Amino acid sequence: MSVLVFSVSHRGNAVQFSVDGAQTLGDLRQRLAQQFGVAPKQQRLLLKGEVGASPAGDSMPISSLIPANSRIVLIGTPAAELAAYLKGNERREEGRSNYEKYRATTVSQTREPIEYSEHGFLKFETLPGLVHQASALAMLRRLARDEGVRGIMRKRQYSVGVLRELHPNERTILGYNRNRGQVIALRLRTDDLEGFRDYDDVRKVLMHELAHMVWDEHDERFHKLNRELCQELDELDWTRRGQTVGGGAPSSGPRFQQSTVEEAASAHIDGGALTSKGFVLGGTAPQLPPDNDTAAGQQSRRDLAFQAFQKRKK
Repeated sequence: MSVLVFSVSHRGNAVQFSVDGAQTLGDLRQRLAQQFGVAPKQQRLLLKGEVGASPAGDSMPISSLIPANSRIVLIGTPAAELAAYLKGNERREEGRSNYEKYRATTVSQTREPIEYSEHGFLKFETLPGLVHQASALAMLRRLARDEGVRGIMRKRQYSVGVLRELHPNERTILGYNRNRGQVIALRLRTDDLEGFRDYDDVRKVLMHELAHMVWDEHDERFHKLNRELCQELDELDWTRRGQTVGGGAPSSGPRFQQSTVEEAASAHIDGGALTSKGFVLGGTAPQLPPDNDTAAGQQSRRDLAFQAFQKRKK
C-alpha cells in the first residue's frame, strides 16, 4: 500500500490527510464531507485546475490525480449552512406570497363596525406564514400595555379596532392608520424577515399613527399633535422618567421637538391617513428618496426639509 500525504484547505482551515493512493477520489470526498461538512456533490477541489472534473473523476485512484505533498483548496458550502439558507429563503418566499393580502391599500380584514368597550386596542393581528409570530404578537401586546401608550389612550379617549403587523415588503411606509382607528398597522420586522425593528422606533411610529386619529394630512396641526403625543408618552410612563422616546438621557433643549427634516420626512412614515379608498394624500403610498449614504439621498432629504420650511412660511 502506497501512502499519499497532502493537505486540503477550506476557508483557511488546512488539514493534512494520509490516504491509500489506491483509494478513489470518491472515497476522498466522503472523508472531506466528514471533516468539513461539505457534501460530496458540493465539493470543488482546486489544484492547478479542478481535480476530478471529468465524469469519471470520482472513480479514478487518488494517486493518479493528486501528487504527494500537494496543497488542495476545497470550495463548497457546508451542508448545515446550505440547509439554513434554503430554509430561510423558503420562509421569505412564503412571507412574500402573502404580501398582497397585507398591502396598505387593501380592504381591512375588520369588516364589521366595532363596539369599543374601553379605550385601547381591541384586537391584534400578526402576519401568517412568517417565523417568530409569537415575538411579533408579543411586541404588539407590549405596545398596547406600554404605560405611556395606555396613558395616552385613556387621556385622549382613543380606541383602535385592530393593531396589526405591517408586511416588511411595504418598503415605502412604516405604518398606517385606516379610518381614524379602525386599523393601525406598524412595521415590526427587518427587511430580511428574520429580525425585529427597535422597540422605541416602532413606539415612535405608533405616536405618528395616533396623531392621525385627529388629523389626516401632514400639516402643522398634525405635527403639533404628534409632538404633544411624544411628550405625553414620556410624561405618562413612570417606568421611563427622564428618557426620551428614542431612549437615553434627555437633551438640554425641549424634548421631543421635531426638526424640520423630521417633519419633512413624516410622509415617509405613512402616506397620510387612510380612507377606504386609500391614502388621502394622492391615493398611493409615497416613494422614499435614495438611501442616506448616497449624495442623491442627502440632497433629496435636504430638498424635502426646505420644501416643508417654505410651505409653513406661506
